[in-house]
Amino acid sequence: MRSVAALLSLLLLAACQPQKQPVSAVLPPITEYAGAYGGDLVWAGTVTMADDVLILAGGSLTIRPGTEVRVVPAEGTQIDPEYFSSLTELLVRGRLNVEGTAEQPVRFTIVERPELEEPAWAGITFDAAAGSVRQAVIERAETGVRCVASAPEISNNLIRRCRYGIIAQAGSHPKILDNRIEDGEGGVFCWRGSNPYLKGNRIAGHDEEGVFVDAGSRPWLDRNTITGNAIGLALFPRNLPYDDTAVTGNTENLRWLGHREAAP
Repeated sequence: MRSVAALLSLLLLAACQPQKQPVSAVLPPITEYAGAYGGDLVWAGTVTMADDVLILAGGSLTIRPGTEVRVVPAEGTQIDPEYFSSLTELLVRGRLNVEGTAEQPVRFTIVERPELEEPAWAGITFDAAAGSVRQAVIERAETGVRCVASAPEISNNLIRRCRYGIIAQAGSHPKILDNRIEDGEGGVFCWRGSNPYLKGNRIAGHDEEGVFVDAGSRPWLDRNTITGNAIGLALFPRNLPYDDTAVTGNTENLRWLGHREAAP
C-alpha cells in the first residue's frame, strides 16, 4: 500500500496539471436555420431550412459548391405578412449567391412526410435583391426562382417539377441563361413590366405555357429550346422580337394573346 506521503504527492501533482476544457465548451457549427438574418451567412455541407429563412436588406447568404439544403415543408397554412407564401420559403432582400459547379451542384432537397403534397415548398424569392443562382438543382417548389424588382443571374440550373419555373415580375430584369426548366405547370413568366434576357434555356414538358409574356413586359428571347409543352410561347405583345427556331414539338407552338389592334 502507498504511504500517506505518496498519496499527498500524487494529489499535489494532479492539482498542478493544466485542466482540459470540457467537451461541451467546443460548440459544433450551426446547421439548422429559420428566421431573419442580417449578417453574412455561409452555408456549406448539409444544412436544414427548418422554416422560412429571410435575408434582410444589407445581409447576405452564400451557398458553397456541393451544399445540400434540406427543406422542411411548412406545417401551417397562414401567410406571415413578411413573406410571399404559406410554404417554406427562402426570401432574399439583401444578397444571395448560390455557387454550385457542374461537378458539385447545390441541391435543394425535401424532408419527406407521408402526407406531403406538391408543391413541397415556396422556392427562392429575390425581393428588391441582388446576387446569382448558379448550378443548383431546385425541385418541387411553388416557384423555383421568383424575381420581384430584382435582376439576379440565374444560370445553368436544373429546375424541375415546380409549379412555375422562373417568374420575373414588378420591373425585374434577370439574366436567365442555359437552364433546364422541366416538367411543371409553366416554365418562365414575365409579368408587370419585366424585361429578362432568356438565352440558351431548355424549357420542356409543361402542362401549360413554356414562356408567358404579359402586355407590359419585353423580354429578349434568344436561342431557347422550347418543346413538349402545351403552349410553347404565349405572348401578348405583337411587336415582341423572338427567335422561334427551336420552338417546336409543342401542342401549340405560338399563341398570341389579347386582341390585335385594328388598322387605322
